[in-house]
Amino acid sequence: MARKLLLAVVLGVLFTSFYLFAITITIPGNSDFVMYLNLSNIENQELATVLQEAGITPIISVYGKLSLGSALNPSIFDELENFSLKVLFGSPIGMVLPGKIGDKTLEFLINYMFDASIKIPKLTINEPSIVTIDNKKLYIIRSKDNIYLCFNKDVSMFTKDMLNAKISSISLLTKDDVIAYFKTYKKSFIGEFLYTFGDYFGIPTSEELLITRKGENYSLKITINKTFSDYEKKLVLSRKGILKGLSYLNGANFILALDTSQIGDTSILTGDWDLDIFEDFQQIFEFLDLFNSIAFSATFDGYFAFSGIYKPENEQDAKFVATVLKNQLSSVGYQVVVENQKINIYPSQIDKALLKSITENASFILSINYSDEESSATFSIKTEILDSGNLSITGEFNNLAWFFEKVEELLEQYFEETYEEEWDEEYEEEEAVEEIPLAEEATTTEEVTTEEVTTEEIGYSELEYEIADEIVKIVNACADYIYDQGPQEVTLEDLYDYGYIDYIPDYFDVKSAVMNDGTVYVVIHVDVLQYDVEPINIKNILYYDKEIYSDIINGRISVILYVEPEQEYEEEYYQ
Repeated sequence: MARKLLLAVVLGVLFTSFYLFAITITIPGNSDFVMYLNLSNIENQELATVLQEAGITPIISVYGKLSLGSALNPSIFDELENFSLKVLFGSPIGMVLPGKIGDKTLEFLINYMFDASIKIPKLTINEPSIVTIDNKKLYIIRSKDNIYLCFNKDVSMFTKDMLNAKISSISLLTKDDVIAYFKTYKKSFIGEFLYTFGDYFGIPTSEELLITRKGENYSLKITINKTFSDYEKKLVLSRKGILKGLSYLNGANFILALDTSQIGDTSILTGDWDLDIFEDFQQIFEFLDLFNSIAFSATFDGYFAFSGIYKPENEQDAKFVATVLKNQLSSVGYQVVVENQKINIYPSQIDKALLKSITENASFILSINYSDEESSATFSIKTEILDSGNLSITGEFNNLAWFFEKVEELLEQYFEETYEEEWDEEYEEEEAVEEIPLAEEATTTEEVTTEEVTTEEIGYSELEYEIADEIVKIVNACADYIYDQGPQEVTLEDLYDYGYIDYIPDYFDVKSAVMNDGTVYVVIHVDVLQYDVEPINIKNILYYDKEIYSDIINGRISVILYVEPEQEYEEEYYQ
């Protein structure tokens, strides 16, 4: 027993040492791509165990043409659903099994990998032999160092001619810490995808993808190579480092930073959408269109920060928006600072010096991290324009399975609490209905639901009604002025000079700005603290009697009006 245990330990050490050695992959020089998977770096991989037990380095390499060839057939979908290698039959692809593998071991592996039961013929060095699996041909070539499995006749010919030095070859040395490697020589899948959806400067020609592992940490690196005209290359390099100078919260759990310089060309801004959700998106995109780049960061404690570098031509609009946001956010503990062509929004209780600045030459950053007493997880991805104009995509992640489980738990908890609150509200309403006296039950549902809600019998003061009427008068005057005079800024003095109002009321303030699309935003503030009134009462009068939404900011009633170009004025009120 002791001798068997000693032998097992010795063999284990030998195998461990063996799998730490890199191998060289040699493929035909006319291949479109090459890739390899280091199965020993993938957890719970059954094939890796089988290969190791057979004394084979657990690295599987694939090469060939980026084409389906004759692989498209009715059974392909069944094979895909079952994750079977049989789906590759007929395609111009080859697979490399490394090392000098005996005939019996090779026969076992092929039957295992293809769920088959076949006999392997005697193999001749550098010559293809054919076996049939489910009426499909598999070409097997033994070289002096490796086994090549070819899934169609052409690839077997390429491989044979490469082994016999009739065509060139490509050699690739594997690395121990690599999980997956993929390189194309004539096409770029990711590059062409990005080209289709907006990254259309330069023509993608090839790409290289690398996933590595160190302990529990994984890294991703993708390089997309392009060819450029001198003109387009200058345009691309002008966007390099477009995120530099943006700020984010130190210790943020979520960071998103991106180039928004071309967002104004998206169809969502110009489309005629009927759905409310698209209108909301339009407003968000209109806001983002003010900036060349933006960064949003947040913590799971509920704090956030926003940073945006606005376009020089949008300076007036950006400063007006910053003024509106300052009025809205100051009451909830946030500062809005405009300086150096940048708008920063961050919690008032933190020092501005605690904001960190992006210093990388990145054009996109997404970073998420989460931790609790149980564990922690991180995910980050970044794109960068290189000096050559090529695109680099890098990422780091760990413990993602645990992270997604936590996200699922949080979502379930949120929906359970939401539904429980709704159920409690419905239950309370039902109890209230049951407690209505019999005399009141005679009131029909129709009468209840059609009754107009007003403030007439609530007991607001006459002065509160007068102030509300004055606000409505100013709102209507501003809208009429802009509609009559065209898109332009408006002040109380303008309204008085042009005869839209008879006098300038005390404690009123009007600010406005004209956006690039001709929309005019007007902010009306009324300092009601000078009067013996309750601001909430005036807000209720405006809402229930005048159908005007307002808000109370630092004791002042605030109403925001926007008038769209070439239309009758439309009033929309925001916080």
